[in-house]
Amino acid sequence: MATGVKYDSLWDEAHRSFDRGTLRVDHAPVDGDPRWGLSLVLLPPAHVADAAAAAAAEIGSLYDGTHHIYNAADLHLTVTSLEPYRDKVAQTTIKHYVDAVERARDLLDVNLRLVGLGGSPSGVFVQGFDDETLVPIRRQMREAAADLYDGVAPPMAFVRDTAHISISVHREAVPDPGPPNTSNDTGTLTSATWRKPQSRSPGIGRRITR
Repeated sequence: MATGVKYDSLWDEAHRSFDRGTLRVDHAPVDGDPRWGLSLVLLPPAHVADAAAAAAAEIGSLYDGTHHIYNAADLHLTVTSLEPYRDKVAQTTIKHYVDAVERARDLLDVNLRLVGLGGSPSGVFVQGFDDETLVPIRRQMREAAADLYDGVAPPMAFVRDTAHISISVHREAVPDPGPPNTSNDTGTLTSATWRKPQSRSPGIGRRITR
């Protein structure tokens, strides 16, 4: 479950990284990378996406150098990663996960409260609090991933303890954007929509549906 303590810990780590210029830099993925692979995500309502995109644009205007800034159409909350990044994903794999999501549709009625901005050494995000409503679907999708690998899910298919929406990803050292804003409620997701597991390219800001 996402907690304020968790986000505070991530921000403390991020702040140290900002000061030292030792950020985790995300590069374009290659086959087998643990990030940017097949994932199940939730899409925020339009008014939430617009508010988060405005914050992303403001942060982007303050950055030195080139970084990946999310626009409203690309914003998402990752329920769980399922597979490493693949140049090509087998249709049988996609069908396996789509079927798993269909069987778990009742678990996708989740409630998320989005409050303020936070950060990690990898980027800046909107802080989300799910009150454990994401835990059941995350566990079930981990089991679905394990079914493809003799009962052992890939390492990236872990049960996450955050519920954030990333708005920027670091490409190089950046200036300190200041403390996280915890006073503004960015919005609430209820009865969240779902989309088929997808692969994303971080460098060009678009969705690629396999």
